[in-house]
Amino acid sequence: MSDITNTKDYVWEARFRPTQLKDVILPQDYRNFFNKIVESGASMNLILASSTPGTGKSTVARALAHDLDAEFLFINASDENGIETVRDKITGFASGMAFNGKPKLVILDEADGLTPQAQTSLRSYIDKFQDNCRFILTCNYIAKIIPALKEDGGRTMVFPFDMNKKVYQEELKEQILKRMKGILKFEGIPFEEDAIRTLIEKQFPSVRSIMTMLQKYSMMKGKIDDGVVEYAKIADELADLVLNKKLGEARKYINEHGLSYTDVFAFFMDHVAPKVKNPGDCILNIAQYEYQANLSSDPTIQVAACIVSIFGCL
Repeated sequence: MSDITNTKDYVWEARFRPTQLKDVILPQDYRNFFNKIVESGASMNLILASSTPGTGKSTVARALAHDLDAEFLFINASDENGIETVRDKITGFASGMAFNGKPKLVILDEADGLTPQAQTSLRSYIDKFQDNCRFILTCNYIAKIIPALKEDGGRTMVFPFDMNKKVYQEELKEQILKRMKGILKFEGIPFEEDAIRTLIEKQFPSVRSIMTMLQKYSMMKGKIDDGVVEYAKIADELADLVLNKKLGEARKYINEHGLSYTDVFAFFMDHVAPKVKNPGDCILNIAQYEYQANLSSDPTIQVAACIVSIFGCL
């Protein structure tokens, strides 16, 4: 396949991550927008926002850097979220001139993980280095971005990655199907197309989740058949563990299925909160622990505490 980024990487998400915009799964409207940026030869300051993980925000940011032939700095802001990162890394990169007249980009992935102090500092650096550097932020929770960094502050353009819009769903699902079939053919794995279609319907719009499920199931079974759909029923199984107050088993389940803490909190909102006796308090608890997880050195502790808090809402 033309979009393999690392043939030595065993994880499909990394191995088959597109490096160019033309290979990214996007609605045509989105593709037109980003192509206009590339045609201009210089990026604008952007916030790519979506509450659903795995929809391509980080991939688009990197692909823009590639297609612009930009010199770029990539920072995972969920790990490096303090004011020191903004002051030291960003200043050192953004203050220097780019080689051969190339544009310079700072990509702050999961920027909603930045502390408010770091965001305030970032605001001033976006202004200071406007003539020399552009900034692309990705985030799952736009409400966590301070107003001065958003459109109402005039420093960035917020671009929502709302892949659930009905107008986009048909074209996106076909693109995802084509990509997954291409990967399975490349890997030499037999598959039933109807099984892939059903999995896409169940996991849409997270391309990451679909790809991960296909890889895990193919490693176990050596093929993709309708059993992959049953394997994908994580939501029902994890919900039952939480609703039956099985803390240890729920934590083990999360670890064994490789669920990120952002995925887990989103899952609690969608699949657990509606089923408890006191959904209002449950949602408030989820919001509190999700916020604390972004600031914690060990988010798994906050996940466990959130599960315990949900027990009190049953």
